[in-house]
Amino acid sequence: MKALVVGCGSIGRRHISNLIESDRVESIILYTQNRGCLDGLDDKGKTSTVSSLDSVKADFAIISNDTGKHIDTALQLADMGMHLFIEKPLSHNLGKVYVLQEKAHENGLKILLGYNLRFLGIMNYIKNQLSKEMLGSLYFAKIEVGQHLPFWRKGTDYRDSYSVNSDRGGGVALDLSHELDYMRHLFGDPLNWKVIRSRVGDLEMNAEDIFEGLYIYKSNFICNVHMDCLQKDAKRNIRIEGNRGSLYCDLIRQELRLSAENIEIAMDDKDLFDLNKTYRDELAHFMDVIDKDMKPAVTIEDGIAVLKLIEDGPEGKSCSHSVT
Repeated sequence: MKALVVGCGSIGRRHISNLIESDRVESIILYTQNRGCLDGLDDKGKTSTVSSLDSVKADFAIISNDTGKHIDTALQLADMGMHLFIEKPLSHNLGKVYVLQEKAHENGLKILLGYNLRFLGIMNYIKNQLSKEMLGSLYFAKIEVGQHLPFWRKGTDYRDSYSVNSDRGGGVALDLSHELDYMRHLFGDPLNWKVIRSRVGDLEMNAEDIFEGLYIYKSNFICNVHMDCLQKDAKRNIRIEGNRGSLYCDLIRQELRLSAENIEIAMDDKDLFDLNKTYRDELAHFMDVIDKDMKPAVTIEDGIAVLKLIEDGPEGKSCSHSVT
């Protein structure tokens, strides 16, 4: 297969590396302004660079440029008949997402959203335990993710990244929206929700650095999602409480504890927490989606749903306020 990659930041470079190693990919076309994109990589003679997308021909494209450019890039490539792997989030707003959705449907194009935690073994273990009602009726869940923004991308100045600029699709809610997607993966869609998005720290950015979401499900189950780019010690975990027991999973320390009635489970199987494998697995899945005409594991509809969860729900008065 022939692949096109648009954008070569940290995630774009990761995808390029995995494409190079894939026996299913014969050639890779790069569209990027990053002249050092391939530094340190052995491209095995697979890569070439273009200065325009106008005449590119490829079986599929990976869109990993600035979030604010995702939809315009996707629309251009959809018109050229390419299947699309769009890095998360789908866009920085809902402005043109339905145009892309309709165009993909009309042209028979596959779209996969890059929420790679869907492919993490421990996440699917948790989902399986919930489907067995191991914890019984759920009371509440707490999802937390946070890390100081200057520590995110080694060797780069955070002030130069899109993450600090709301016009480029920055802000912690979009950057860390994996947590909202895996909330939906585990619990489904909430009935209603309220959010707070604010800038409270002293980082040089004009987008929110903290996000709080309160998501209400049937039977009054509540999930609280906290995201920030402020705390010095990185955190990424989920806690779930039910009437039969509780579950706590730390994705950074790579450990899970489940306590339910007469059952005590402790897991630290590194394979179940292997983030690098999720990127390879989602790429292999996307190529299967194309070859076998399958439904993507994470659809454009999933991407749209996440964008909606960043704003207030349909029944609640707004709890969000502008970033200054």
